[in-house]
Amino acid sequence: MISLELVCQGCGWRTVCGRQDAIARLRFIGLLRRDPDPGDKFLEALFVESAGRLTCPVCKKKRLRAAPADGDGVDAADGWQAAVLCEVCRVPLPPERLEVLPGVKRCVACQGLEEAGATPTDAPEFCPRCGALIELRASRGAGITRYREFCTGDPPCRL
Repeated sequence: MISLELVCQGCGWRTVCGRQDAIARLRFIGLLRRDPDPGDKFLEALFVESAGRLTCPVCKKKRLRAAPADGDGVDAADGWQAAVLCEVCRVPLPPERLEVLPGVKRCVACQGLEEAGATPTDAPEFCPRCGALIELRASRGAGITRYREFCTGDPPCRL
């Protein structure tokens, strides 16, 4: 079982990738096309070496670095804990909130909206393939299906 951490050197975004996520990211940039099940050592070395070719989902630049992650989500080099994002607005949750309520999945604002009975209508939607924002655009056709969702990633995914 491997656990690798990706960190953007530009904006500070970070995530921990497991074996399947690392394989999917490497295949997305054109690596591991023929090998259906690479070994852990090879996969880890290839992921660390080619992390500079991966694109940050926040700042859209290729400034990522990879390193083996500790089991608890803390990077041994700097002692920072991996960020937990709100499931609605995707804003990092404050460490104080996570310390008091370890299982919380929403920020204070989104939790307040839910408790008030309101649904967040302006919550951004994200691409299920790459994690980029989804944009509603007019398509070439007319009628009810004139508007479609498009991925804003670079390169854009086909939905």
